[in-house]
Amino acid sequence: MPETSVERTLGILLAKVEGIEKSIAAGDQHRAVVHRRVDDLVEQVGDLNTEVATMKADVVDSKKITDEVKQWKQRGIGALFVSGVAGTALGGAAVSFAVYWWDSILRLLRSA
Repeated sequence: MPETSVERTLGILLAKVEGIEKSIAAGDQHRAVVHRRVDDLVEQVGDLNTEVATMKADVVDSKKITDEVKQWKQRGIGALFVSGVAGTALGGAAVSFAVYWWDSILRLLRSA
C-alpha cells in the first residue's frame, strides 16, 4: 500500500506540474498577444505623430496665407477710404466749380 500511496502522490504532483506548465504556456500566449497589441499601438502612435507634424506644417502655411489676405483686406479698406475722401473732395470741388461757372453763365444770360 505504501507504493500505491507514493505513486498516487507522484501522480498528483505530476498533474500539478502539468497544470502549472499549461498555466505558464497560457500566460506566455496572453503576454504575446499583449505585446503584439502594444506594438500595434506604438506603430499607430508613430503614424499619428507623423500626421500631426504634417498638419502643423500645413497650419503654419495656412496661417501665413491668412495673415497675407488680412493685410490685403486692410490695404484695400485703406485704399477705399482714401478713394472715398478724394472722391468727396473732388466732387465737392466740381460742384463748387460748376456753381461758380453756372452763376457766371446765368449773369451773362441775364445781362444780354
